[in-house]
Amino acid sequence: MPETKVTYANFPERELKVVIGPNINAASTKTLRRISIGTYEMTFTQQERGKNTADAARTALNHIAKAMGLTATHDTHRDFVCASSAANAEHKFNVWVTTPFELTQSGHIVWTKYQELTGEGKIGVAFKLSTGFNFEEIEVVIKAAQKNAVVLPEGEPFTLKGNPPPRFAKKAVAVPTTDAAPAAEAEPAAAANEEKPAEG
Repeated sequence: MPETKVTYANFPERELKVVIGPNINAASTKTLRRISIGTYEMTFTQQERGKNTADAARTALNHIAKAMGLTATHDTHRDFVCASSAANAEHKFNVWVTTPFELTQSGHIVWTKYQELTGEGKIGVAFKLSTGFNFEEIEVVIKAAQKNAVVLPEGEPFTLKGNPPPRFAKKAVAVPTTDAAPAAEAEPAAAANEEKPAEG
């Protein structure tokens, strides 16, 4: 059998390799492999949208950090609109907001990574591509990274998996049994045979 070609995503963290796995469409696969423009090359509109997403990412991460007792840090980065993390002794989350990929469009990616610092040391990654985000959407992506966490052997890449296509199952139609009809007919017959109360 021919070897399956491995397609790597342009994941923000170089130490972790991320493979684009099944059920991710061709357009997303192409975008995940691209290199985004730098923060200094962004247009005014791109800067405005990027700032809105960065603010939403910080709010989402702060909300999760408060609930889990994590310490959040927000750094500036020339390659990302936002690069933030939140951690304690047991858990660590990273959030990156990429810059757009062209000067003529505003689509950008929110990447999230979860790392279990104790126990099995699970690692999870999630992403979402859009032209704009609110903090609720980013919070969902952050939680998705934790949900996707798996144990990775040393040196092994993490595989992104999309949502499988829905499977339509035929609904079972209830077919009346042959005994049902006689039983239904027997009830009126039994009622007719009941003795009427004697009239005074």
